[in-house]
Amino acid sequence: MHSLIQLSIAVLLLPLLSFVILIFFNRRLPRRGDFVGVGILGTTFGLSAYIFWVVIVQHYDPAFRVAWDFTWIDFGNVPGVGPLVIKMGIVIDNLTAIMLTMVTLISFLVHLYSTGYMKGDKHYGRFFAYLGIFTFSMLGIVLADNLFAIYIFWELVGLSSYLLIGFFFEKESAADAQKKAFLANRVGDIGMWLGILILYSQFHTFSYHEIFGHLAAGEFGMSHEWLTAAGILLFMGCVGKSAQFPLHVWLPDAMEGPTPVSALIHAATMVAAGVYFVARIFVLLTPEALYVISFVGAFTAFMAATIAITQHDIKRVLAYSTVSQLGYMVLGLGVGAYSAAIFHLVTHAFFKACLFLGSGAIIHAMHHEQDMRWMGGLRKNMPWTFVTFTVATLALAGLPLSSGFMSKDAILAGAIGFAQAEGGGIYYLVPFLGFISALMTAFYMGRQIWLVFFGESRTHLKPVDPDDHHAAHAHGGEHHGVHEVSWNMRLPLVILAALSVFVVYSPDPLDGGKGWFMHMIQTPETVVGETAHAEPALHMEVVEEVAALGGVQEAVGEHATAAMHTESHTYADPRQAEIGHLSHAAHNQAIMISSIMVALGIALALLFYVFRIFDPERTARAIRPLYLLSFNKWYWDEIYNATVIKGSLVIARFLSWFDANIIDGIVNGVATLTRKFAFASGNFDRYAVDGMVNFTAFFVNTSGAFMRKLQTGKVQTYVVMVILALFGYFVYYFTQLVY
Repeated sequence: MHSLIQLSIAVLLLPLLSFVILIFFNRRLPRRGDFVGVGILGTTFGLSAYIFWVVIVQHYDPAFRVAWDFTWIDFGNVPGVGPLVIKMGIVIDNLTAIMLTMVTLISFLVHLYSTGYMKGDKHYGRFFAYLGIFTFSMLGIVLADNLFAIYIFWELVGLSSYLLIGFFFEKESAADAQKKAFLANRVGDIGMWLGILILYSQFHTFSYHEIFGHLAAGEFGMSHEWLTAAGILLFMGCVGKSAQFPLHVWLPDAMEGPTPVSALIHAATMVAAGVYFVARIFVLLTPEALYVISFVGAFTAFMAATIAITQHDIKRVLAYSTVSQLGYMVLGLGVGAYSAAIFHLVTHAFFKACLFLGSGAIIHAMHHEQDMRWMGGLRKNMPWTFVTFTVATLALAGLPLSSGFMSKDAILAGAIGFAQAEGGGIYYLVPFLGFISALMTAFYMGRQIWLVFFGESRTHLKPVDPDDHHAAHAHGGEHHGVHEVSWNMRLPLVILAALSVFVVYSPDPLDGGKGWFMHMIQTPETVVGETAHAEPALHMEVVEEVAALGGVQEAVGEHATAAMHTESHTYADPRQAEIGHLSHAAHNQAIMISSIMVALGIALALLFYVFRIFDPERTARAIRPLYLLSFNKWYWDEIYNATVIKGSLVIARFLSWFDANIIDGIVNGVATLTRKFAFASGNFDRYAVDGMVNFTAFFVNTSGAFMRKLQTGKVQTYVVMVILALFGYFVYYFTQLVY
């Protein structure tokens, strides 16, 4: 087996091993076994980093691909279906290598951070076990080479998030949040499964590579509309997992879980899964499906940004920021800015994990206070957190010299190119919403930085709840007892902040796609078109043959050996090529407009919260309807409660009435008729049938008794009877003669 495949299997199974050990034995281990989780995830990251080095650094080939599969279930020849074989396998390409490294690094840092944040929790060991199964599930999605396998791990991610969002299950709000997340995702997952079934009904395979090959050969028997429908249904999985409108409502409520879980969900696991999946199926998405994806992403980015600007909870602001940034990624995929969308997925993972872990450090230091209105002045008490949080904030806002500046502007350039390629008009709404969202992002993050770290402490302004011992402890003119977090919580912040700087991805922050990342993650159509062959399929037995010759790595990297099976299909799309050309031309334009939007957003934050030229409370009263629309999250929860939830209850009550009165009425009516028929049948049996039988028995019995009188057994009696009979006969005979 290929060495990379072996390593990837180890990467996949090690977090599962962590889960098994800790879920069963954490109470028997020192420190509830936290060192097991941290050590195993550290090892997993090390192996992932080695895979990254081999794939990205050593080979540096955009078309690199290694795959291995095996038959998992063979149903044989099923009548009406034909041969039914389900395979499982692993694929390693540039995207896999980058995602593996990102997921395992952030998970490792979250594990390390949690040793400080969760210290003293009564379910400390179980928490680390859940982190292990969560990481395992996400790694399965990254490594899976087919739709069926990814769906299995997709549902495991849903289960893991359910367990972690509701980790504090004693709280009603946490229990409600986990149910909300689980049910909202089920809606998207149903659509995703229907899309998978449509593709399987056509190609009788779940393999990405085989499906793409069939499509390239024009072997899709159904209409173009069906292929569009399949793409949109598959995208529904992303709508659920990556919290896109209209299934976005679960993600902000997921804040009920511990803050390290929020970092993991919002950065590297659950929400990243949806965007990653759309990237994997990008080749089969029709232009019409991409239109839907682009507009959904643009609207989600805009809507979530408008909500974030009025929230007071430090984690809730970041949660809606995540929804908005996921909208950017989905927008990027919809407009064809494939590389930029994946780039933003990675950069966002690092700076958003930094922000959430930073917010956790603040909450931890503030005795679980999360309302930004009662913070202020924390830069003096928490300098490390302040610096790392600010660096990550600049990346999220998209300021120059940050990673977010490079990835977000690449998406916006793609949006401009998309609008131009489509002839303008309504399509300009996509980049417009993107730029407006950039302005609001800079504003609400500037607001957050000021409210949390600058000014004076406002702890003493918070009304004290006598039942809230945390608030009572923190109350005062200064932040009593607030200090910088320990090293195991501080080190992850420093690493993640460092990964939010542009030099990690390119020495030139204005490179326009010339950095290593954008080179290695190219649009699939472009990669195939340039190399004139599809991605090579490397099978287990072939690799073993090449390994025997000592040339596995060279064969994989150069695609130059007979052991490698290649195809001549091309997925080149003139439309994508045109969009790519226009996007490249719009790069400088996007940078200029985006920089203006960011500057305006920061300026507005300064005017409202630093110089106080505009009073936030007075402005909120002046535009109260808009303020309430934002503060109440566009009333989506209320709308869903009034429509979907109450509608479901109305339907449930109707079905209950229908069942009780119609179904049960029919059943009870049939039962009544059956009883009456049975009663009549019983009477007929009792009086008619039994009467006839009993009469027959009585007659036989009576006649038998009479006959017994005649059967005396005496010869004299029989002689008398014969004489009487003869006498009677003669009387009858002579009577007849006379008459």
